Amino acid sequence: MHRALSFASGTALVLLAACQPSKPVPLSAADSTAIMKIRTDMIAGWNAGKVDAVVALYTSDAELQAPNRPAIKGSDALRAYFNVTLGVPNRPTIDIPVGKLLGRQDLAVMSGTYTLTPPAPPAPTKGAAPAPPAPIALKYLVAATKQSDGTWKIAYQAYSTDAPPAPPAPAKPARRRHR
Repeated sequence: MHRALSFASGTALVLLAACQPSKPVPLSAADSTAIMKIRTDMIAGWNAGKVDAVVALYTSDAELQAPNRPAIKGSDALRAYFNVTLGVPNRPTIDIPVGKLLGRQDLAVMSGTYTLTPPAPPAPTKGAAPAPPAPIALKYLVAATKQSDGTWKIAYQAYSTDAPPAPPAPAKPARRRHR
């Protein structure tokens, strides 16, 4: 009886230990490098106006959360979104300093700030040139996933500006009724 109880207790301990969650595997140095390459590829593609190169950094079902608009979902919607900004000759430029990176095995989260510099206005035919536009400070949060081929792509992205919200539009005056 004592032997059977010891065997049952031992088996229970082994099964209990086997059911414990495994320790997460941190990102390898190669994966960290590949994920950070998304940042440099984004800067290069954006500043060169290469919409397809930027869209290629996202999964086919990626979701982008941009301020004051519905979510942008999937490659076709991302292409249309980026084409408005990047598909023109006089486009803003972007600079993304190295931010924070956290991750495990096949999921990574990046966060940080970036600067969007609007294009300079055209030079007037007469008078002094207008002042260059001020850069816009933004922040981002990106979730990247490791693909079956070992590459990393953006699955989710959200960004916002550091600027205060625009004031509400003034209320329309009430219409007076004539009697």
